[in-house]
Amino acid sequence: MATEKTMDKIVALCKGRGYIYPGSEIYGGLANTWDYGPLGVEFKNNVKKAWWKKFVQESPYNIGVDCAILMNPKVWVASGHVGGFSDPL
Repeated sequence: MATEKTMDKIVALCKGRGYIYPGSEIYGGLANTWDYGPLGVEFKNNVKKAWWKKFVQESPYNIGVDCAILMNPKVWVASGHVGGFSDPL
């Protein structure tokens, strides 16, 4: 498949330039997990800062919050994640 070959090329380029590495690689790896290398950390932080500035700091309608991932199950039910959540990815 052309898409798979393209993704393999992108991953190889990113690994070779220090952006990402497969998670737990020296222990045999863990499927679909990635660790950020030095350039990957910088890139990720720059994207996060740009996003935060655009959608939180410059918006009169949004505020920033940092919430726990582990929550009372009632939160997931109330938000619709339990009954009808669908992630196409």
